[in-house]
Formats: sequence, structure tokens, C-alpha cells
Amino acid sequence: MTSSDDEHQQHGDEFRCDVPPAPPVPIPEVPVDDQGVDSNDPKDDGGIATPDLSGFTKSMLEDDAPHGTRRRMSAEHIARIKRKHRRRRILLVVCVLLLALIAYAAYMGYSALKVKRGIEQAVQGASAVSSAIQSGNTQAAQSAIAQFSQGIDEAYRQTSQPAWAVPTFIPYYGTDVSVVRNVIEILNTISDQALPELSTSAANLNIDSVSIKDSTISMPGLAESAENLAHASTVLNDANVELNNLPTPHIAMLANALDQATAKFGSIANLVDVFSRIAQVAPGMLDLSNSSPRTYLVIAQNNAEVRPTGGLPASWGTLSVRGGAISISDFVPETQLPLLDRPILEETTEELGLFGEKLVTTPHDVNFTPDYPRAAQLAQAMWKNAKQQDTDGVIMIDPVLLQDLLKITGGMTTSAGTRLDGTNTVQYLLHDIYYENLTPDEQDRVFSSVAHDAFQHVVSSANGKSSALLQAVMTSTSNGHLKIWSSHPDEQTHLSGSVIAGELETKPAEPTVGVYFSDGTQGKMDWYLDRSITTKKAKTLSSGAQNYSVHITMKNTLNESDVASLPRYVSGEGMSERSEDVQVGEIWTMVYVYAPADGRLVDWKLSDGKSFDTITTHKGLTVGAKRVVLKPGETFTFDVTVQASFRAVGERLAIRQTPLMRDETESSR
Repeated sequence: MTSSDDEHQQHGDEFRCDVPPAPPVPIPEVPVDDQGVDSNDPKDDGGIATPDLSGFTKSMLEDDAPHGTRRRMSAEHIARIKRKHRRRRILLVVCVLLLALIAYAAYMGYSALKVKRGIEQAVQGASAVSSAIQSGNTQAAQSAIAQFSQGIDEAYRQTSQPAWAVPTFIPYYGTDVSVVRNVIEILNTISDQALPELSTSAANLNIDSVSIKDSTISMPGLAESAENLAHASTVLNDANVELNNLPTPHIAMLANALDQATAKFGSIANLVDVFSRIAQVAPGMLDLSNSSPRTYLVIAQNNAEVRPTGGLPASWGTLSVRGGAISISDFVPETQLPLLDRPILEETTEELGLFGEKLVTTPHDVNFTPDYPRAAQLAQAMWKNAKQQDTDGVIMIDPVLLQDLLKITGGMTTSAGTRLDGTNTVQYLLHDIYYENLTPDEQDRVFSSVAHDAFQHVVSSANGKSSALLQAVMTSTSNGHLKIWSSHPDEQTHLSGSVIAGELETKPAEPTVGVYFSDGTQGKMDWYLDRSITTKKAKTLSSGAQNYSVHITMKNTLNESDVASLPRYVSGEGMSERSEDVQVGEIWTMVYVYAPADGRLVDWKLSDGKSFDTITTHKGLTVGAKRVVLKPGETFTFDVTVQASFRAVGERLAIRQTPLMRDETESSR
């Protein structure tokens, strides 16, 4: 039997052919084997039934038999089967992907929840860290540090997983996920590198142990904490820069959260920076080791006659320190210091053009410049010229600082019987005193006496109140009411860059606009001057530099009906070099607007329709100067667009301005 026959034999029962019966065929003799079995019997062919193919012709059994005699599946039927199989495979793949997405979404939802809880715990810890440090609660500080670390560690474990990298590739919103991961990575760096240093510092230094008793300052553990605080401060400042440099998320909720985190950790960075600087300079400046006594020139400013650093340098005296023990000399009015016929220090061409030669020849004009280190150097030289006394630095204070300190120590009574406390010191020294029918010389002596007595009262009444006093000093310092310059270069290096140093901001990476005011009335009219400054982002240039709108408002709040009752010492009547031009009740002010470092003044609109009187440079900064004259009730506005450097970090513009004397505030957003 051929292979073709075998094939047909195996599939024979599949064929149904209608053919006529074949004619009778002779039946041959069947051979029988030895066992008597018919060897051709299909019923005995290995147990397999062989179909009866009798009556079929050979052509009918060939592979190429006509279609009419053999049925095959059509191409359409085969394609239909294939499509069905393909659909099943696609459906299977879709189901698998859908299940995977559901599982991924469930995982990400669970992970995001843990991240949220971790961040909330960290934020609570950060708030507690700040409060504990300021209050001097060492145990609370260490507990808050641990809380912060635990929260951030959990959030970082989640966001560092590969699954969190997937959403970053989503168009538009993927950057928001990247921002979240970057924020947590930055905070994790703080947790790993800064907080252990803070914890060690907290263990070494208990602010409650910092004390002033019997006019002697004690700061145990401060020197031992200096290195740890310095390292923590560096990490926090770097992290703060990175946070400010992150792009703004598209999702409003994330953008608000980022703003809050940036503000919170910016506050902590500033706080630690202050403590770090104190730890670096205080042991030497206060002679805590009793090895190098110090003497400082102290100048009490009168903000009623405004100057760029605060106010007229009205009263001058000295503060001496030996082994932490403080003694304060009598203060003298600036009118008792001699005027000079030649510069006490060489004046630059820029200074001469902006501030005139009196900056370097007249004691009460040393702070015509807003650059406090320069003003301090001039004051130190003039004191040496007048009193033949060397000093180790210059400290400038004002009545706002004294009032803040008296809130903590309690009030005092002046030699004239006036009770001053934490509510009325500013009002008395900058306003009421001028209505007591005293001569100008008598008023100057009263101001000097009160400044001395109030400062002495604070020093002698501070026992047990060091933590609260420290907070008050920090608040006043941040608002510009306390400035310190050291003539020792190593100490000044640590002070430099802080608010207390009072420098012009010349670093392009820290965009800052400076707005400073200087009285031209030569009276005490600035009690009636209200001023405010607001800024907002205006435009981002292709270079990456930012433009900002700066709005400055000045108002003379004096009522016309009160003009006649003004004392001459207040109105400045007859005291100005241009007294014939100054009308009683007017406020004359020089306004200086400094552009950010490596930036410029782009354009401006002033309410008088004119321009700046002059535009020049000072210490590498572009500055516009304008004389403003305000009659009672009048308002003057500046709308200035400034451009920051393309190297500036973040989008927030800082404001440096002449300190305010009342509860006025500047805003920036």
C-alpha cells in the first residue's frame, strides 16, 4: 500500500461520494497464514479498521482531486479564525495591562499617602524645631528634630523608588512630580547632614542657660557649638537656595505647598544662620574668655529725622566689655562733636555725587549712606578725632529696639519722672518730647539721657529673661533696628552677609532691591511720613532674568489744621540750608532706589510725571535718586521696573529699606 493510499485509508470515513454501484468483480482466493487468519482482512490490520474503498477510482483518490469531490476550508474562513485568535490575544494583553495599571495606581496611591503623612510629620517637626530653638527648650528641640527626620525618611523611601520615576515622563504634569521628588530629596539632605549637627548643638547649648546677671553676660556651651552650627547653617543655606530655584508646579495645591515649605525652611535657615554667627563672634566680641577687653561706640538714632540706616545719629556713647561684664558710659548729643574742615576719611567720587561732602566731615551726616559698614567706619574715625578713644566696632540702635527690649524687662522712669515702657517709648522719644517746651539743646540732652538709661536698665534687668530678650533682639534686627560693625576683620567676615551687618546687597545670586530715605527738612517731620513698598514679578526674559515691579508710596499724614501748632524744631523752620524754600508742614525727602546686583533700572513712572533727579552707580549697583516734597495730606508714588541678574536664584525679590518707626510693614510676593 502506497503512502497516498495510507493517507486516504486513514481519512476514508471523511469522504461521501455518490457513484453508481460497480459491476461485480471476481473474488480472488484469499491467502491464509499459518494461524488461519486472513492476512488481507482489514478487521485484523493491527486492530485498525480499514475503510472499504471499493468502487473508487484512482483519480478520485489523488491529492489533486477536483473540488467537487474534496471539501477544503476557504481562505475567508481561515482568516476569520486567525482574527478571532488575534482578538483573543489582544484582549488578553489589554487585561494584563489593565490589571498592571490598577496595581500600579493602587501602589502609587498608597505610596503617595505615606509621602503625604511623612511630609506633614516633617513640617510639624520643622515648626517645632524653630519654636524650640528660640525658646531655648533643648529637649523639645531634639524631639522635634527626630520627628522631622522620621517624616522625611519615610517620604524619601517612597519617592526614591523606581515607580516614582514613571510619572515624571508624563507631558506637562510630569515636572510637578519631579518637583515633589526634588523637594523631598533636598529635605532628606537636611535630615541627614544638618539636623544631626543641630541636635549636637542643642545638647551643648541651652539658651536658657545664657544669662545676663549683674550686668554680666554668660553663654556656656556657645563656643563648643560653633563648629556644629556653622556646618548646619551651610547645609541649610544651600538647601534653601535649591528650594528657591525649583520651578513653580502647575498644580496650584503643589505650588502653595512649595511656597510654604520654602518659607518655613528659609526661616529655619535664617534662624540657624543667626545662631551660627553669634557662636562665631560673641565669645571674642564679649570677651567671654576674659582675655581681650573690648570697647564699642554706640549710636542712638533718631528716626523722626530719617536717614538711610534709620535716623539721625543723635546720641553717642561707649559700651565696654571685660570678661562678659558690661559697662555703659554717658551719652552725648552729636551736636557736641566737632565739625571738620576736611574729610575724616577719603570720599569716593560716587559718594560725593550722591551724598555730598558732609558725609565725611559732619558727625550727624555719617549715615547719609545706606552702606552701614562705611557709615560705621566714618563714625569711629570721628569719635576718635573728638574723644581720642579707640573702639573695636560700632553699634547703632534706635527707640524701636529700646521699646522692644523694655517689653521684656519692664518699664523705667526717666530722671525727669517720665514712665517709659514697651508701649510708649517710641511715641515719647520721637514725638512727645518735642512738645514739652524745651530748647533744642535740652531736647537733645533728654534724648541722650533716656537712651543711656534705657539701655542700662535693660542690661541690669535681664536676669532670667535671656531667651525672651534674644527673640526681641532678633526681631528688631530683622527689621533693621540694630546694626553692628566690628573693626576686627575675622569677626566682620562672620557678620558680613547678615541683616545685622547692614551692607548693600552686591551678590547677583540674591536679588534685592534697596529703597532708602534721607530727610532734607532738617526737622523731626518724619513722624508724619508713612511709606510702604510692594513688589511683584513682572516678566521672565529669555535669558532667565526676572523683571519686577516695585511700587513705593509716601504720604505726609499731617493735617493742615495742625500745621500752626508745630514746634520749629519739628517743622525745621529756619534750620535748613534751603529754609527759604521749605514751607512749614512740608516733608522734604531724598529717595534712593537701588537695582539688584548685576541688574538695572528698566523703566519708571513717578507721580509728578518727571524722572529721577540722577541715575548713577554706587558700589557697582545702579541707583536712582529723587527729591520728594510733600505738603500736608499729599501722596507721592514711584512705579519702578527693575531687572535682576540671570544668575539670581529663585523668583523672590527681597527688599532692603530704611527701618520703619511704627507698625508699618513692607510686603513682597
